[in-house]
Amino acid sequence: MSEDYSQLDFVIDETKAKERFLLFSSKDPLPDVPPALLNSGDVYDYARITSMVFPFDKNNDNKKLKSASYEIDFLGEVYQINEKNGEIEKKTIEYDEPFTIKKNSIVFLFIKTKFFLPDYIAIRFNLKITHVHRGLLLGTGPLVDPGFYGRLLIPLHNLTSENYRIIGGDGLIWVEFTKLSPHKNWDSRARNNSAPYIKFPQNKKSDLEAQKYFNKASGGYPAGSSIPGEVKNAVGIAQNASEQVHKIYEEFRKWTTIGSVVIIISISALVYSTWDLISNANQHIENSSNKIEDLNKEQFKTNQKIESLEEKIKSLTESLEKVNKDLSLNAPKKNPHK
Repeated sequence: MSEDYSQLDFVIDETKAKERFLLFSSKDPLPDVPPALLNSGDVYDYARITSMVFPFDKNNDNKKLKSASYEIDFLGEVYQINEKNGEIEKKTIEYDEPFTIKKNSIVFLFIKTKFFLPDYIAIRFNLKITHVHRGLLLGTGPLVDPGFYGRLLIPLHNLTSENYRIIGGDGLIWVEFTKLSPHKNWDSRARNNSAPYIKFPQNKKSDLEAQKYFNKASGGYPAGSSIPGEVKNAVGIAQNASEQVHKIYEEFRKWTTIGSVVIIISISALVYSTWDLISNANQHIENSSNKIEDLNKEQFKTNQKIESLEEKIKSLTESLEKVNKDLSLNAPKKNPHK
């Protein structure tokens, strides 16, 4: 016959909570509760008897207990990397204190709530759907094995292009509790297993500080988002490309100007030569009437050359105008806000 713990109340002292945890770590006070996802009533009773969640809103004044989960607040210490100097920044979040998660950044919350999980209770947690819809990311909540006690270190990634403001005491995650199948370590009615129960590792069981999590996972520093660095690199590449285009344009404009001068000089020389031929032809006509017929033929040929040159001049002029027009259209526009 199971013992009656109906009169056992919640503890308000953390030392007493740890004593409850040690007392019921391998002793199930509610063996008649079948292995399953715990409903709100069973969550309440296990929290009351074993202190598996400390502190616990026993009166549910803040509506934290739902049908199959319990809400944990945005309270505790926030850790993040300073993008400018690479140092760790730490900030303690209290009730009603606003905190801003910068756009495209990662912060780590070492939640104030503690868990004292007996050997037969495991938990999973996920971000409140309100935060998810607003662009905050936690990822799939990992399984926290039975036997763990301490605080959870939760990474929060703001994927949006806007800063995300959250207030201390706001609901952050929903935690669900699952009871394991019976084992003789805590339930005498359980079958004889062919293998022993594997307990939570002793080296992970202690109440670890956030820094120890960072030491194990990422060389002592909170992970940072790669997005700001990639954006900075992209901006640098774009600026470099813009500078290169500007240099090419300036070189092209310089050589185009030189080319225009050369063309004008060449045209002038051709025109001068042409008129010089005409002048010489007229002089020959005046000096020698015997060569009128030959000079006429020469003049006819000269006229043909003039027409050809005029066509070339016209073509060159149109080409020059088109080049200048293209340069004007393709020239980088100045930003009026700079």
